[in-house]
This record gives sequence, C-alpha cells and structure tokens, in this order.
Amino acid sequence: MQIRTGNHQDLPFIKRMLYEAFFWNPEIPRPAMDDFFRNHEIKKPLENWGRTGDRAIIAEIDKKPIGAAWFRLWTESDHSFGFIHPDIPELGMAIVGEYRSRGYGRRLLKKLIDLADEDGYVALSLSVDPANFARKLYESEGFVKVGESGTSWTYNLEW
Repeated sequence: MQIRTGNHQDLPFIKRMLYEAFFWNPEIPRPAMDDFFRNHEIKKPLENWGRTGDRAIIAEIDKKPIGAAWFRLWTESDHSFGFIHPDIPELGMAIVGEYRSRGYGRRLLKKLIDLADEDGYVALSLSVDPANFARKLYESEGFVKVGESGTSWTYNLEW
C-alpha cells in the first residue's frame, strides 16, 4: 500500500469514503449517495474543501484508491460532530469494504497523525459510533473518549 497526499481531484473518492464512514455497518440500509448528501450536516465535513487546515491523504494499491483520511479545522459556531476546539482538527477516514481489517486503516491513521504533527497541531479529534469496530483502532492508537454528541462518541488524541 502506498499513501499519497490528496488533492481536489480526489474529492469524489473522499466523499465516497465519508459515505462509507457513515455506513460502516452492513446491516443498516444505505440511501442513495446523492440523497444522503442532501443533508447539510452530512455534507458539511467536505463542503468548500480547500480551506486553511484542510488536509487529506489517499491509500492506494497498484494506483487504485482503497482508503482516505482527512482532517479539517472548525469554529465554535460552525463545526461537525467531533469538534473539540478551533485549534484541534477533526479527522475522518474510511477504507473500502473489501480492504478492511488488513491493517491499512491503522497505517493511514498513523500517517494522518504524523501529518497533523508536522503541520504544528498538538491534537486530533474524531467522532465515532460506539458500536463501530473502528473505535477499537482509535483507542489502540491512544484516542480517549472526551464526550458524546448524539449517538456518537467524541475522541481526542494529544501528543
């Protein structure tokens, strides 16, 4: 697996990965992607991508994208589900279904943490459903539950 920096041409794939992140549970019926992204709160994590602090990386195998991870800064008045503080980027990530549970997500997450550190951030936050198997990945990498938002838990990792 190779990891490269994401760019504007990757936004359709990153959007697909955001959809995957929301519908991680195969037992939950999935709406059509276009219908799903009509909800402002759902499309917000990628809306107007390219702001200061927006960063993405793409995992590929043989130049085929298999996963994406990204982070973004928010404000007190405009934020997503895993918001903690305006100086702490919130991350999102997902791996294409058939590539899950092979260690690719861990490698992608570690690379994103390194990237945030290189950019001068001292922490990352995220939001995850407590039943999502990815929660154990986040905890194993040092993320700590700091709150709840709706049906999701908010996590923070400081270094």
